[in-house]
Amino acid sequence: MNIMRVAILLFVICWSVISHGQDDRARFVPPDEIVWLKDATEKDVQYLALQLEPLRSFERGQFVALPDWGLHPLQSSLIKSSYHEASKMGWRSWGLTPPSMLIQPTSLAHHTPDSEFTQPDDNALDPYRAALFKRLEALNEKVSQHPGFVVWLVEGISGALWIDWINKNPSAAPDAVILLDVYLPQPALNRVLGTKIAKLTFPVLDIKSASANRWVVKQWSMHETLSQKYQQLSYRPRSLLTRPPEAANELKSVIQGWFKFHGF
Repeated sequence: MNIMRVAILLFVICWSVISHGQDDRARFVPPDEIVWLKDATEKDVQYLALQLEPLRSFERGQFVALPDWGLHPLQSSLIKSSYHEASKMGWRSWGLTPPSMLIQPTSLAHHTPDSEFTQPDDNALDPYRAALFKRLEALNEKVSQHPGFVVWLVEGISGALWIDWINKNPSAAPDAVILLDVYLPQPALNRVLGTKIAKLTFPVLDIKSASANRWVVKQWSMHETLSQKYQQLSYRPRSLLTRPPEAANELKSVIQGWFKFHGF
């Protein structure tokens, strides 16, 4: 009898895991906001995304929020607040869950026989790029079916890899991007990121929050210097002075002003 109960319990557990697909966090999201994205090559794989309808009579466009690596859109306070505020401003608001694969900073560099120092290894990011790109491509297919401007808000490591995706897929370039504490956890790769930002061909709002980590703080001021070097005339840096929860209102005000300036 006990064996039968254990077997039933295991069946229920397995069914529950399968029913939630790749992301168990779906159970913590309002059901009417869930959008399941299908992998382009693997039929049984799907990714969790969120969507909010615009709360204005006129749809201004698509606002897509990508939180830092491994976080759900509702786990990042500034991504969460912006995701909801965009809907109130008349945008169709989207949120994407990036992969949960652990990125070890030590894996992004290696030793060479002719040097006593470690050398950056950009290729070490390829598995993480591949995992994220699949999700970005699946979401972009959904987003492109709707009208209006397209603006992305990208955070942390996810934002840095998002730039690589855009460089690889120019046709997916949005009308503008908001960078929030974007960084890579390796000194040389983090410096190269500043050049990639400076070479973007669309308006960039580059935000450093009051709670930014050391990788962001160390390199953020160089983003503006490099943007001047490469004549990125639509680059705008902004530093938030407050911390959550007050930072949500400050970020909202900054984004609204920037939208108005660009006519979004």
